[in-house]
Amino acid sequence: MVKAKIGLVSGVGPLAGANVLEKIFACAALDHGAVEDAEYPDVVLVNHGISGVDNTATLSDNFKNGIISMVNQLEDNGATIIGIACNTAHLYLDEIKVSKNTILVNLIDEVAKEAAKTNQKYLLLTSAASRQQKLYHSYLKKYGVEFEEVTLEEQKKLDEAISLVMAYKLEEAGALVASILQRAHGQGFRAVIAGCTELPIAIDNAKNTYGIEIIGSNYILARALTDIYYSNRVC
Repeated sequence: MVKAKIGLVSGVGPLAGANVLEKIFACAALDHGAVEDAEYPDVVLVNHGISGVDNTATLSDNFKNGIISMVNQLEDNGATIIGIACNTAHLYLDEIKVSKNTILVNLIDEVAKEAAKTNQKYLLLTSAASRQQKLYHSYLKKYGVEFEEVTLEEQKKLDEAISLVMAYKLEEAGALVASILQRAHGQGFRAVIAGCTELPIAIDNAKNTYGIEIIGSNYILARALTDIYYSNRVC
């Protein structure tokens, strides 16, 4: 029986991958009791910037082929449980082929399932590409999750915040996202879905989140990967 190994696609962008990796180790400790080195998951991460892809992951053949290449590289390095630290990349999920013994986590489905655990209306925060392609819509509807999108002006702010996180200007990114959370709170929203892996980082750097519950895709991905890892681990 093959020993479980987590594979993580990073590089779109790299800070998001690093953030998910940190959360993988946190989930291993807090949810699965890891203390000693040998109790933590085996993890292999591929961080490769894809030529021609901007900070909000505009769709292109380069983007698709780059994601597929990184997934293949992870499998070649023994990964049996693979996650992609980029929401928009999941638009290509059906085109990514893995071996029958490899588990490819569907981040969008995992986030939608988490959102369905509470009966409330969410403000959906994504990149412009994910919004345009309605990446989350069918999944949220499948689980009966009520949601609303941000305004077009706020979408510009979100895309700018994503770019600022990519540039490691975290306080500026946090300020932009905080302004959107303030408006959301004022309109009665009590929860948001951070459906872009840069946005939980921006929210972590917001000085005030107005008590809004955050469904963060980075944590959801990390938890899913570690839960599967420990249920498939061979010692």
